[in-house]
Amino acid sequence: MKKLSLLLLALILISTAACSSQESKNPQPETTPEATAEPVALKDGTYDGYDMQSPYVAKATVTIEGGKAVSYEFEECHLPNFWATLTEEEAEKLGEEEAMAVTVGTGTSYYARHVLLGSGDDTIKLTVLEDPWVAPNGSTYIEYGNDEIASFSEYVENDENAAWYFDQILAGNYWIADKDWNLMEDMSAYTMTRKDGVVLDKVDSRLKTKIMHWTAVGTGVGTEMGNNGWTGNLKILGDTLIELQFPDGEIAKNENNQVMIGDVVTSATIEQYEGYLDMFYEAYNKAKQ
Repeated sequence: MKKLSLLLLALILISTAACSSQESKNPQPETTPEATAEPVALKDGTYDGYDMQSPYVAKATVTIEGGKAVSYEFEECHLPNFWATLTEEEAEKLGEEEAMAVTVGTGTSYYARHVLLGSGDDTIKLTVLEDPWVAPNGSTYIEYGNDEIASFSEYVENDENAAWYFDQILAGNYWIADKDWNLMEDMSAYTMTRKDGVVLDKVDSRLKTKIMHWTAVGTGVGTEMGNNGWTGNLKILGDTLIELQFPDGEIAKNENNQVMIGDVVTSATIEQYEGYLDMFYEAYNKAKQ
């Protein structure tokens, strides 16, 4: 009986060793859980981002609901070095003390020397600086400032200042003034007539979505260029960001002049795409908890 027990034990040990040897020759693959990216926590609300597109400042608004980006808006408004212009007749009437002539090539533009923003105790008084500057597109502009603000265009690169300026424009609180800071009420700068005959009031005449100055070919309004126009280009960018929930990835253009966000190719072709995307992402990122 003892010999039988020893024989059975030996057989069990041999069988176990054989199985172990077989498993070592055919090791079982290790399984590793798939790495899952942590979802970004977003706080519901409405958030704004800004970008300087001198002589404009642009604004994007992104709305978060249920922890997701659900909608967006965008706008762009003129800075004083765009809207504080005078007709030749107005400039002659005001004289050199109140008007500044800027000659570029064979053309001359006229600007008010003094502008006032805001109302009541919340105002900013600006005076034209003597040296015009040339934008990347070749257009020549003047600049406004005061003892505390060396350049108003640089001043609104700060989000808080840009938000304040937008509020003043939307309230119609911008004025051409004389040297004693008396407001000039009846000036051509406060209205604009579009190519289609629509007359814009003091607020709408400062907003790019209302002016329609750069539109798609065939619209009959504004300067027609390309298939999308300014509004169309920004809608393409905004729609893409909402659909993809603001993806990470390099922002660039491909050989067909199309804006790319990571591997996604859009039909947007706008030249200032980096700044516009920056303001959308800035608004979105403010929602991250």
